[in-house]
Amino acid sequence: MLRDELLSLLSPAVTGPPYPAADAASATPSAVLVIIHYHGDSPHIFLTKRSSSLKIHSGEIAFPGGRFVKEDGSLLTTALRETEEEIGVSFGADQIIGSLNVVRTMTSNHFIVPFLTVQERLPGHKLAPSEVEAILDAPLIETLMTIAPDVEHYHLARDSFKFTHQENTIWGATARIMKQLYDLLID
Repeated sequence: MLRDELLSLLSPAVTGPPYPAADAASATPSAVLVIIHYHGDSPHIFLTKRSSSLKIHSGEIAFPGGRFVKEDGSLLTTALRETEEEIGVSFGADQIIGSLNVVRTMTSNHFIVPFLTVQERLPGHKLAPSEVEAILDAPLIETLMTIAPDVEHYHLARDSFKFTHQENTIWGATARIMKQLYDLLID
C-alpha cells in the first residue's frame, strides 16, 4: 500500500479536535504515538515491548508513549516527549497527522489518545532499557490480518481482539488502537 493511498484511508479518521488532558475525567490521561513508516512500498508499524521490570503493563507490546504531566501542556506533547524518552526518536508536532479515537485500558484506568504519524522511513532509534525491552518493526498489513478474538481477556471487555507479530501477542489498549487501523485499512 503506497503512502498516498494509506493517507487517504487514514485522513477521514484523524481530523477530529485534539483532546485536552481534562477529558480523561477520573482516568489517568496518557498519549501514545502510532508510527507508521515504510520499507520500500511496504508500510510498517513501530511497536515496543515494555520492560519486564516495570510495575504496570510489564512485558506487554505497546506504542511508545505514557502519562501526561502538567509540564507537557498537551497530550500531543506527552506522546512526543515519551516517544523521545523511550526510543530516542524526536518528531515535531507538524509531523503528526492527527489522532485516532481514545481508548481506555482495561486494568489500570488510563485514558489514551493515540496520535498518528506516517513517515517515509524511520530515523535511527535508541531504546531506553529501563522502559523498553525490545523494538518490534512489524509489517502493518500482515500484522493487521492476524486479528482474532481475544478469548483470554474476554471477561475484561466483550469486544476484545488480539493481533500477533512473530511470537508476540498484541492485546488490550494497543490491540484496540490496532483494531481502529484494521477498520480503516482492511475492513
